[in-house]
Amino acid sequence: MRTYVRMIFDSEGAPPAEVLRVMRQLGFEESMGMHDFVYTWKERVALDQVLLLVGRLHTGIHGLRVHYEITTVS
Repeated sequence: MRTYVRMIFDSEGAPPAEVLRVMRQLGFEESMGMHDFVYTWKERVALDQVLLLVGRLHTGIHGLRVHYEITTVS
């Protein structure tokens, strides 16, 4: 399974390098193409585990003034 994140940056927000640092700390890797970041799960997980990851993401980027969209596929 993979969870993809697409971000929209605000020119009044944090620099992309700071967002990258936070995303790496959360276990995401940068990705090229339609999505900016990807989290690769080690095994198939339930929705509640995906929601926990998204909750950590939401808390981690709070205040950085970026918008995000999540897609998880198995």
